Amino acid sequence: MRRLAAAAAATVLLAGLSGCETTREKAAKVAAGGDAAFRAEGLDVRRANRDVEVVSTSVVSDANGTVVVAELRNRGRATVADVPLSLDVLDRGGRSVAGNDEPGLEHGLTHASLLPRGETVAWVHDQVLPTGPGRPARAQLTPGRGRAAPAGADAIALTFGPHRLEGDPASGVNASSTVRNGSAIDQRELVISCVARRGGRVVAAGRGIVPLLKAGRRARFQVFFIGDPSGAELTFSAQPPTLERHR
Repeated sequence: MRRLAAAAAATVLLAGLSGCETTREKAAKVAAGGDAAFRAEGLDVRRANRDVEVVSTSVVSDANGTVVVAELRNRGRATVADVPLSLDVLDRGGRSVAGNDEPGLEHGLTHASLLPRGETVAWVHDQVLPTGPGRPARAQLTPGRGRAAPAGADAIALTFGPHRLEGDPASGVNASSTVRNGSAIDQRELVISCVARRGGRVVAAGRGIVPLLKAGRRARFQVFFIGDPSGAELTFSAQPPTLERHR
């Protein structure tokens, strides 16, 4: 493998994993037989949530596809969970070429599982499938109403370790790192996102999915990119699907 130089800066929002599985591997599983974590109905956001600000959106494309990165800030008075996010990807002429309202999409591609009060969270959609002839150029995102988060959900203690970038001729560039679940809550189907910025501009992004990270455990994971993260500052984040202990 060819190692790429990168300026490293890992900023933790929320995360935790055990046993690495990429979004591409997840898609292969669905094609083979489906998965209970995937939705059977398309997303439908009828009313925008004024408490959730879309701070910015970015679109990056390369030979492997298109990824959308959005920064969301919860300006409300409480932490919210399971917030639906309606995506519309436009070409340079303003024509819609992709969205995320198709039936069967993974829940993490249509929702933000946790938006802590007063914080900014990155949301990454790395499975954009254009349906029109235009090239994806920009994105519009409409947050819907979520639900009240369980008490203490915004204090889940999950941290990332050092990372490295590697080049894989078959799968492209990936970042590998470790994550520790310092909380008392096991996480299943945990999604980790990584956004690469160069000079403040998003130049690459990707996600990884890990089936299980038990409370108090650490695990290694990989994130595969769309775009070129070489020489960029990397920010890791995650959306924990399990917010409270089940009795």
